[in-house]
Amino acid sequence: MPKKYRLSGEEIRKLSGKRMHGKLFSLLVAPIPDDHQKCAVVVSKKVSLKAVDRNKVKRRARNVLAKLMPQMQRSVALVLYAKRETKDAEFAEISRDIEGLFSKV
Repeated sequence: MPKKYRLSGEEIRKLSGKRMHGKLFSLLVAPIPDDHQKCAVVVSKKVSLKAVDRNKVKRRARNVLAKLMPQMQRSVALVLYAKRETKDAEFAEISRDIEGLFSKV
């Protein structure tokens, strides 16, 4: 994902907006003044102690986000927070859950 579309840790902590919950992810949606969308995927050590598993979840979620971001019409910041169930989920389940959250936005 290009750097201009990423959120830093500091930017994530400053965000406040609407939070939606799915089976595998929680999505924070906050308006931003930029003319494009920004996003981040957060996977804590509560999800998995192994970095390999956390990175796998991040890669899968970013892959789905890359396909869905061009469809967004508004300039918003999106932060996906993974839940514990995400570690054992298949790619199709992750994709369905994120698409379901996007349909609510």
